Amino acid sequence: MMKESDKKRAAAGPAAFFKSFLYAVRGLKVCISERNMRFHLSAAVLVTAFSLVYGLERAEFGLLFFAIGLVVALEAINTAVERLTDLVSPGFHPLAGMAKDIAAGAVLAGAVTAAVIGCLLFLQFPRLTDTLLLIVTSWRLPVFAVLAAGGLWFTFFYQPH
Repeated sequence: MMKESDKKRAAAGPAAFFKSFLYAVRGLKVCISERNMRFHLSAAVLVTAFSLVYGLERAEFGLLFFAIGLVVALEAINTAVERLTDLVSPGFHPLAGMAKDIAAGAVLAGAVTAAVIGCLLFLQFPRLTDTLLLIVTSWRLPVFAVLAAGGLWFTFFYQPH
């Protein structure tokens, strides 16, 4: 007969570990149903494409991806807070509203931080103007136009199942 501690250890084995990743992916799919998450993801794709042309250094890419990850993580936490608040307080309650506002404020703080990081990374003249000129006068312009149009569609018109 298997001891209780052995049962717990077996339940926490490799299969359970990998199953936890499936739950995390399911959570990210839920987040994509939120328009603001789709906006942040679209902006991340556009900024990443721009940074490739701009030629960021390795450490700068690290800072950029940290900022993107921060905003996406905060948006996921905001979504979780909103869903949990709706569950425990289906009707209007001022404290429920405050909890949602605080979570949204955290996303805003992260997004402003990411924007400041972006400004510090990209507002270097003449490098910025040279990069913009390179995009506008080459094959890259249609690529960026498609990315921007796709981002707008994904943000405002995509309907997750």
